[in-house]
Amino acid sequence: MTYHYGETNQHDCIYNLARQYPGGIEALALRLGTTAKLLRKKLTPGEVRNHLSFEDATAIMEVCQAIGMADALAPLHATAFRLGQINVPIPEVERGDLTQEAIHTAAVGAMRQLAEAMAASSDALIDDNLTAKELADIEPKIRGILPLVCSWLERMRVRAQNDGAGRGIFKGVFARCRRAGGHHVPPMPAPSAPSRPAADGRVDVGQ
Repeated sequence: MTYHYGETNQHDCIYNLARQYPGGIEALALRLGTTAKLLRKKLTPGEVRNHLSFEDATAIMEVCQAIGMADALAPLHATAFRLGQINVPIPEVERGDLTQEAIHTAAVGAMRQLAEAMAASSDALIDDNLTAKELADIEPKIRGILPLVCSWLERMRVRAQNDGAGRGIFKGVFARCRRAGGHHVPPMPAPSAPSRPAADGRVDVGQ
């Protein structure tokens, strides 16, 4: 019986990905440090003895992503789809991207993309009918919002992390200064009250 491999099942996606690897399953197995026979068994649906572990699947995706295969993360997206989730890449943030201006620019970019998606949605629904073609045109605009928002959020996260680390160096100094009334050097203690003779002639020292 011929097994039909789909595009929305994570097991099918990992099998198709392995087959599309340059050189096929044999070359992929060599890259992973295993045998083609064992890898093929792990990838076969219904195999009862040899199963593809989560680490195996992750390693396959990593290897395929490293060489730039377009569908390298297809199994991951299929898994997320099954769980009702969407994967969004975490952007790399350079040091120069953490300035206030850069963060505001990222925020404006996200809002601009949102505005474009809202405009396209309104135009498509103006006749109270949404066609498949209109949806195909709108969907990339809506999906384009998520990476921009994540880029904005990642800049804020890294900035907060960096600022917090910098403040941590001086946290103890600032705390001592606040306790000292804002002075870098704590003020001298107030002088004690002068001694004064008591009625019985003894010296009473002020407390």
